[in-house]
Amino acid sequence: MIQLGEQLENPYSVTNMQKAYQSLRAANPNSKLEDVTIDASHIYIRFRPQDETELDILNSDSTLVLYSYPLDHEIPEGGDHYHDPEVPEGQPTYQYCAIPKDKPLPKGVAFEVLEELFIPEELDDVPNERMLPDVYLDALVDEALRLTGNLEVEDKFGNPEVQRKKWHPAGRIAIFDGDLGGYVGVHGVEVRARRWFTTHKGYTASNGYFSCDGTFKRDANYSFKWDRYDFEIRNGDNGPGSDLAEVNGPKITGGWNLNISSTSNHWLYALIFQASHDYYYGNRLGLKSPPTNSFWKPKVKISAYNYRNDEANGRHCKDCRFLGIGSRIKIWENTNESSGIYATTLHELAHASHWELRKNDWLATEDKVQESWARGVQRELARLRYKNYEPIYSRLQYTGLVPDLIDGEKWSVSYCYWTSKTSWNESYKEYRDQVTGYSIKEIEDVMENTSTWGVWKKNLKNNYTNETEIYLDSSFDYWVSK
Repeated sequence: MIQLGEQLENPYSVTNMQKAYQSLRAANPNSKLEDVTIDASHIYIRFRPQDETELDILNSDSTLVLYSYPLDHEIPEGGDHYHDPEVPEGQPTYQYCAIPKDKPLPKGVAFEVLEELFIPEELDDVPNERMLPDVYLDALVDEALRLTGNLEVEDKFGNPEVQRKKWHPAGRIAIFDGDLGGYVGVHGVEVRARRWFTTHKGYTASNGYFSCDGTFKRDANYSFKWDRYDFEIRNGDNGPGSDLAEVNGPKITGGWNLNISSTSNHWLYALIFQASHDYYYGNRLGLKSPPTNSFWKPKVKISAYNYRNDEANGRHCKDCRFLGIGSRIKIWENTNESSGIYATTLHELAHASHWELRKNDWLATEDKVQESWARGVQRELARLRYKNYEPIYSRLQYTGLVPDLIDGEKWSVSYCYWTSKTSWNESYKEYRDQVTGYSIKEIEDVMENTSTWGVWKKNLKNNYTNETEIYLDSSFDYWVSK
């Protein structure tokens, strides 16, 4: 858990900025600084969401830069989530942010204004607020830091001109992927660099490198959340209502390079994040997106558990997205193979996407249809990252029908068949697959009207002309045999 350090006196409060300005005038009587009243440019807010629905309202506003911890505390590096001790377990923790004073706020979520702020570094974003030249604004910030006891040691005893050179937050986020031979970049992470109430952001490219959209003159806190607008990864180890998983990085001047090893809790989060990001925003071979974020359809929540579950690698709960209650998907760390975690995430997201196609008819969809489709999507998308990836197939449940419809002629094998949703029997069987030429997108296009195994085959025959469809009966029959 992220730990809070001591609470600091806020140099950016209107009161302290006014004191700093008067101090500058007194120390520089010949500077021609006018006697002005400093007004708020921003406000520092604490939102108090009472439930997941209210938290989703906040998350649907992409212009809010929300933090789960207060911004006027020292934040030591480390921890993967924060939950305020005042907030009951299972209820969303407070959300903090600083916004321009006239910005409209989301409706339906209680909040309190903790402080009125004057932030010279962000006056360009607030119309008609630039009252002083940059040189005086820099001096004003320095004086406010000094008066509140927040001036860094280097500024007190070092060379101020050297200390105040602008620097650009940048770096790389990488994960150890044994199936890819070492550390590889994590793509799509929104990295934040924050100093007090100012945050600059940047997204990691496919190689993991990022560069934030602004500069600082002093050190800043790096961090990021394992989320994007349409999905989020939660620390499931803390039970129901778990908090969003995040990385609390160092407070430094200069670049930040993070290598996530396979022994870190973040290894699981990173793989789930990467699979989710790739399915939502990457090459998905023409398939529809998993459910996206909107007011009545909140983002997909994925709980990650850093321990084994012998009953399942992952689970999809169709009802857990309604009004944002609970995690739609759960993933357990049942393997140390990165491809396995990545593929399981794709599998469960494929269920979520399939459910959106079927919705009211989901319960009428046979288990073997649901699981065979998800297994097929899992295989096709995972191979874009792990080119030789091949999942395990079984008859009557997690079948290899979809790959058989797509690839060329071969012998398909399976080593067991399922007798129910939770039990199976070992039994080796093989057949000659002679079907080929269907695309994953063509198969998806018939899933909306597919409820049973027989209807699936019928829809393929009725909707497409394929010279190998004479072998469809053989493929469909094999995968439902004992």
